[in-house]
Amino acid sequence: MVYEKFAVQLSQFEDGLQKLAKDIASGVIFERLEPIELWKRSEETVTRLMELLESLHEKMLILKPEKAPIIENQYENMAKALKNFKEILFQKTPEPLANSRLAFEQLRKAVTDGSDLLVLMREIRDEPNPVIDTVIRLKTAAENKGPVITIETPKELQPIIEKVFRHVEAIRASIISAEKALGEVKLHLRNLQQECLPTAKKEEAEIRDKPSQPKNDKQLSLSQFKPEGEA
Repeated sequence: MVYEKFAVQLSQFEDGLQKLAKDIASGVIFERLEPIELWKRSEETVTRLMELLESLHEKMLILKPEKAPIIENQYENMAKALKNFKEILFQKTPEPLANSRLAFEQLRKAVTDGSDLLVLMREIRDEPNPVIDTVIRLKTAAENKGPVITIETPKELQPIIEKVFRHVEAIRASIISAEKALGEVKLHLRNLQQECLPTAKKEEAEIRDKPSQPKNDKQLSLSQFKPEGEA
């Protein structure tokens, strides 16, 4: 289910963010490290955060589409900071420690941006779009083929949902009626075919048994015609 995956990944994202912040605060990661060493100490956490960020980004847009602008903005901020961190570390330069310092600044920015994004993720987890929430729960119930579940919906949405259900029932009734009518048409065609077939066979037999007409001896042939002027 979307909610379960979202909750699990959100928890993993929070753990990764906290680890990164802790490593920075405790000096495990610091700006005076050589670029290769700085990447070595942060690679696992940063790579995992980037993967989680992509997946959570998609789920946030699904669960709260009306928040798309702020979701995109905060996602881009953190994604760009993490990308810059990695790219700066792998740039060739005569002053590698300068690159480490610049990359470290981007990493700290990513932690700050991630903290802001974490607040938004929790908000979306706790208050998803009510219409999307209803659709997801109905879809899940249908896939599981379990007992009918009761879903609480806002009062303003109930008339809309009831109207949709009425239309669905009307369509279902129309389909049943059309299938019944089609069955009746097929039955009439079958009966008509059975009634007409013996008559057609009888007429065919009569034509086959009818004696052939004698040839007309007076019928002219092409050779009997002579051009004008010939005797």
